Amino acid sequence: MPDCPICGKPLESPMVKCSSCNAELHRACAKRTMGKSYCKDCYKQAKKQARFERMVQHEALGREKPGRMW
Repeated sequence: MPDCPICGKPLESPMVKCSSCNAELHRACAKRTMGKSYCKDCYKQAKKQARFERMVQHEALGREKPGRMW
């Protein structure tokens, strides 16, 4: 049985796959953002992409940053 790339322990249920590289890992070892699971290596890029998508959504809706009054 393969080992988890994060903790090195044998993979057992519950398991998830990284949404980016498809590596199998324990659910507890996975990082989540925007409803998807990622391994430690892919999480940084996914978090950056999620932040960019939120910024685009806010700009499309014409929202200002909270706390700014003009």
